[in-house]
Amino acid sequence: MTPRYIFFSFIILFFSCQDKCNEYTTYVNSTPVYSNMESLRDSIYYDDIRDINSPGKLNYKSGYLFISETGKGIHVIDNRVVSNPKKLGFINIPGNYDIATKDDYLYADSYIDLVIFDISDINSIKEVNRIKGSFQNYYENRMLFSENLGIVTGYNEEVIEEFIESKDCELVF
Repeated sequence: MTPRYIFFSFIILFFSCQDKCNEYTTYVNSTPVYSNMESLRDSIYYDDIRDINSPGKLNYKSGYLFISETGKGIHVIDNRVVSNPKKLGFINIPGNYDIATKDDYLYADSYIDLVIFDISDINSIKEVNRIKGSFQNYYENRMLFSENLGIVTGYNEEVIEEFIESKDCELVF
């Protein structure tokens, strides 16, 4: 046997071996949390002031600022004296991301509904109308709404660590 033959035999034998590896893997499992639309519709109310933590859209109307708190509602601020703005209250609206005003009305989304408030008396803001299902297609197309289950209002996240035994490893040079 020539040294060249021995060398190539060794190379072929070396590359034909496979190692077995054990591996840990970590991932996050997200499970949707569904809520009933009727209970969400009943949870709209005018509340005391609270801190602005996650501001979204801003709307100015007749000296008043309406600032949406992403997914939670709308802050009402008296800004008639620009150097001294005063927080007046908070409209709790679950699933609110967008707002608009026209005349004496404030329009806000609440998941699949469009909610209309009378803001002619800023100290007594009232819901005057609700157009149910206005944004239903948006949520259905993203698989966030089901007539049977309700609407996805959040996610439970669980970190999972798994041990995988005897996985074939690749030799990397």
